[in-house]
Amino acid sequence: MQETSGDTRTKVFYFIPNLQQGGTERQILELIRNLPDRFEPILCLYHDTIFYRDELPADQPRYILGKKRMDLAGLEQLTRILRKEKPDIVHSFRDKSNFWARIAALRAGVPVIISSCRNRMLEIRHLLVERILSDRCQQVLVNSEGVRQELIHLARVRPERIKIIYNILDPEFFRPPSEGERSEARSHWRLSDKQPALLLPGRIGLQKNQFAALMAFHAVISRRSVPANTMLLLPGRKRDLTTAGAIKLLTRLPAIRDRVRFLGPQKNILSLYWAADALVMPSLWEGLSNAALEACSCGLPAVLSRAANVDRIVEPGVTGFEVPTWSIRPLIRALEQVLSLSHEERREMGRRGRERVMAMVAPTPNYMVEETVKIYDEWLSRT
Repeated sequence: MQETSGDTRTKVFYFIPNLQQGGTERQILELIRNLPDRFEPILCLYHDTIFYRDELPADQPRYILGKKRMDLAGLEQLTRILRKEKPDIVHSFRDKSNFWARIAALRAGVPVIISSCRNRMLEIRHLLVERILSDRCQQVLVNSEGVRQELIHLARVRPERIKIIYNILDPEFFRPPSEGERSEARSHWRLSDKQPALLLPGRIGLQKNQFAALMAFHAVISRRSVPANTMLLLPGRKRDLTTAGAIKLLTRLPAIRDRVRFLGPQKNILSLYWAADALVMPSLWEGLSNAALEACSCGLPAVLSRAANVDRIVEPGVTGFEVPTWSIRPLIRALEQVLSLSHEERREMGRRGRERVMAMVAPTPNYMVEETVKIYDEWLSRT
């Protein structure tokens, strides 16, 4: 990197399709907001879909390409912006933007190019080019061992190119509620004092596997193995209309017709963690689930599929339950187990869960930001 005066800041150019509701979008905003002052962040989006407007820094995003889908014209536009800004680092998030950002950054001669891959099940087209692009750039950051293994074995990315940095978690914000806070949260979500509530946050679609959760929930309600007034809360946007429509059809089954609530996108997710009695996440695939980390940090015991627990967020039987990814019967048993616990037993399980995730992802304040900055500094020192 060229010698600069003492008051010159290091430019980091962040690229992501949009800021719709999602874990990756929240993570990039947390990173930008918590960077040391010696860095100057520049945020660029494909298009102006912004769910997290309240969380945006005042001067962001600097650029919006006005593209619902990137194309060659968008590539030219992005390349021109990079040549104008001359950033020291380009850091992209999500598969689609990783592809375009790296090509544009290589064309513009950006010294350090970093991509973040934060979910599994990459599309075939991205798997086919990932090895080529990763070899021509400096680093691929992932948030999960599951993502790392997929990149190595399916995309053939060299292991030394990959670095795991877990998600940002603010344990002072995501904390167990006081009795008063829990009572207020339950009142807000229309839950009575003795009414158990299961929470499954996330996009309504195939990945989060609400289908299995509803089938298991129907079973435990029908066989009367849990309280009949138990509620299942489903906050999240619809990922695709076909899958979401099929999932919603299941809620018309008589046993659970009045026991399931679709809540839509929610900014007040903390209140839902405080109101619920357990997290349920039978995902078919995951990177590192923000919802699982946050819920455990709030003191909720969690029921996770094996796919959602690759990084051992939950210690089975100690801080929650792990079930096989594709099986409904074990999920039925796990729901029965967690709901058979007393409030005090669930609270103790949740306390242990909070200790576990804090040690994992928040051993120090701003741990994820600090680890990311170390990567920045390491590569800048080599240029």
